[in-house]
Amino acid sequence: MSEDNDNKPSKYAESRHRLIMESFYTERDDREQVYLPAALAHVFFPRRDLKLDPTESFVHKSGNYELSITQLPIRNRNTEKNEYLGLPFGPKPRLLLSVINALALQQGSNKIEINANSLSTFLLKMGLTDGGNQINQARNQLARLSASLISVDYMNETGGQTHGQMAIVKGFDLFPRTQPNQLLLWDRNITLSLDYWDELQKHPLPLSLEHLRILSGNARAIDFYCFLAYRLHHLNKPLFLSWVTMKEMFGGEIDRMDNFKAKMRATAELVKLAYQDAKMECNKNGWTFRNSPSPIAPSYKFELPK
Repeated sequence: MSEDNDNKPSKYAESRHRLIMESFYTERDDREQVYLPAALAHVFFPRRDLKLDPTESFVHKSGNYELSITQLPIRNRNTEKNEYLGLPFGPKPRLLLSVINALALQQGSNKIEINANSLSTFLLKMGLTDGGNQINQARNQLARLSASLISVDYMNETGGQTHGQMAIVKGFDLFPRTQPNQLLLWDRNITLSLDYWDELQKHPLPLSLEHLRILSGNARAIDFYCFLAYRLHHLNKPLFLSWVTMKEMFGGEIDRMDNFKAKMRATAELVKLAYQDAKMECNKNGWTFRNSPSPIAPSYKFELPK
């Protein structure tokens, strides 16, 4: 009996297997679309809780892109003090943003209507169904997004620099007077800042929600998937990236290159379970990527507001 229990897969493994099978039998044209701004296929949020001093910014550089995230002070009117909530990190803000963005584009507005009592349904859409703990984590990550200033710099081919600052999520009551010790930041809508909304409309990157559910426990896998979803179907010739470049993009928090190589190979195996059409290979020198079908067909048509 003990041996049977040892061989039984965990609930997490069973859930992932079910999601993989559901994705496999879902036609490409029938996959549900969610979105991230294309810039977040080049530079990425922290993958773990860095616990930086409020005076410090998180910076991620990759090629011509640079992402900076700075904590903003939030005035708690109950205590009359400023508070810093920390930086968004891990898989959840990535998943939350992708679904929020899809709702905004579908509704054609930066103000997204979500009933206050439907938070569990909203999380279910992302596969976050482990009860109150998941809901509290989602609240916390949304609060961190709302209290962060996101800055993206891009250096173009002529040497010119484009700089944009985006406060992504706005419009929350972070410290309600009825429950002053709780981050209860759900009312009836989420409001995206106008700068972020403008960027999302101009450069939306479509992703498969079915694929993101498979990758929902791994921030690095989500980042790699977004990179592949953006680059592969545009390639006219094979793209080679050295291990050094790959580490700059996907493993800056890992000290040793041999540790990164092992993690990156495992990450690629996981991503291939979702994005099975992705053509890529690695050797001792680096990674080669080849033209592949996009992970999701652009079947959903929405009209952007004038």
